[in-house]
Amino acid sequence: MDETINIGRTIARERRRTGMTQTALAEHLGVSKAAVSKWELGQSLPDVSLLPRIAAIFSLTLDELFDWRDKLSEQESAALYAEVYALGAHDLVAAHERLRALAADHYSDVNLLLMLASLLTIWAAGMATPFAQADACGTELDGSALAEEALALLDRALDIAADPAALYLAQQQKATTLFQMERYDEAAAVLEPLVRHQDAGAPTMLLASAQRKLGRDDAALELLQTERLRAANFILSSLVQEMGTRGDTAFARKAAAAATAIFQMLDMGGINPWYPATMALEKAEVLRDAGEQHDALEALAAALDAVEAASDAGEAAASPLWDHVAEYLDPSRSGEAWAAHKQQQGEALRESMRRGIAEQALSPAWRACAGDDARYRHIVEVAKQLARTPAPHREG
Repeated sequence: MDETINIGRTIARERRRTGMTQTALAEHLGVSKAAVSKWELGQSLPDVSLLPRIAAIFSLTLDELFDWRDKLSEQESAALYAEVYALGAHDLVAAHERLRALAADHYSDVNLLLMLASLLTIWAAGMATPFAQADACGTELDGSALAEEALALLDRALDIAADPAALYLAQQQKATTLFQMERYDEAAAVLEPLVRHQDAGAPTMLLASAQRKLGRDDAALELLQTERLRAANFILSSLVQEMGTRGDTAFARKAAAAATAIFQMLDMGGINPWYPATMALEKAEVLRDAGEQHDALEALAAALDAVEAASDAGEAAASPLWDHVAEYLDPSRSGEAWAAHKQQQGEALRESMRRGIAEQALSPAWRACAGDDARYRHIVEVAKQLARTPAPHREG
C-alpha cells in the first residue's frame, strides 16, 4: 500500500475551482507566489501554522486539505474486488455493505473506486431483485439506487483522478452507467468529448518509430500490439452493431464475411472466443426478419456451433501477433485471488452464453420463421442440449 499526502494537489485543485490566482492566495497568506507554486508542484509543504488558514480559505477540513491517500496495489485492489464479488454470489446485502465500507476506507484510490462502481453497475443491471430487502441501515435498495451509488463513486473518481488514462476510464464508465439507466442524453454528453479528439494513430506510430530508433524494440512492439488490439476490437464490434442498426441483408452478409476474415487473420479466438457466435446470431436475426428462411437457419446453426466450440477456448492469445501483450491478458498478473475470480467469472459467462443463444434459438420468432423445416428440428435439439448441459470444465 502506497501512502501519500497531497496537500499541494488539493491547494491547486481548490484554487482553480474557486478562480483564485496563485498571487491572490500568496497575498492572503503572506507568502510569496513562488512558495505557492512550489506547494502545488509538490516541491515543498506549507508551514504547519498556515494549514488551518488554507483550509478555511477553501472551506475544507484539515483531513480534506491533506487529501491523504492509501493507494492499494493492483493485486490488493483485485483481491478486494474478487472478495466482494464472491460474497455477492450468496449474500448480496452483506456484499453491498462490504463494498460501501471499502469505498469509505479507500475514498481516494481511483482504481478501487472504479472497480467498486463497476460492480454496483453490474448489480444494478442484473441483480436488483435481491436488493428489494433493506440493508443494515433500513434503506431499501433497488437497481436505480445502486446505479446512483455507482455514479457517486465515479464522480468522486473524476474529481481526484490525476492520470489521464484513469480520467478517461472514469468518464467512459460513467457514460456506461448513465446509458444503463436510460439517461441517454447525459451519456451522450459525457461520450461526445471522448470520441471527438484527434486520431491517436499517427502519434502512436511516431512513438513506436522513436522507440525503435532508441533500441527499445520491446516497448515499440507492446505499443503497436496494444493499438492493434484496440482497433481490432472496435472494428469487430462496430460491424456487429451496424448489422443490427441497418437491418439490411446485403450489409449483414458483407459485414459477417469481413468480420470472419479479420477475426481469423488476427488470431482473435483466444482473446474473444464468443465473438463468432455473437456475430452469427446477429446476422441470423437480420436474415430472419427479412424473411430469408434458408440463410437465416444456416446462420443460426453457425451461431450454435460457434458457442459450443468456444466453451474450450483459451483465456489469452497464443499467437505471435499478440505475444507482447499476452502478459496483460493473463489475469494471474494481478494475483491469485483475481485469477481465481476471473476463472469463475469465465465459467459463468460460458454458461450464460450457451443458455442465452439456446433460448434465442427456441424463441417464438424462430419457431415462426422455421415452420416445419427439418433443419430447425435439428437446431432445436442442439439448443436444448446446450441449455441443459454445462460447458466442459477446462483446467488451467
